[in-house]
Amino acid sequence: MIAIRELVKVKNHRIDLLLPADFDYDEVEVIVLPKAEFDYWSDEEIAQMGKIGQMSQSFDKN
Repeated sequence: MIAIRELVKVKNHRIDLLLPADFDYDEVEVIVLPKAEFDYWSDEEIAQMGKIGQMSQSFDKN
């Protein structure tokens, strides 16, 4: 999984994101949070986010 974290300005209740050329997906999930006065996640935590899907599969007992 590729994750992109970017701080962008809101203009007229809109945001604009330019995705890298190698971000080749037809559908994405967008989560919008207000910018905090401090960082929610450390760089190490952000690096681990790509592994969440792999780890969560181990909890599936079906």
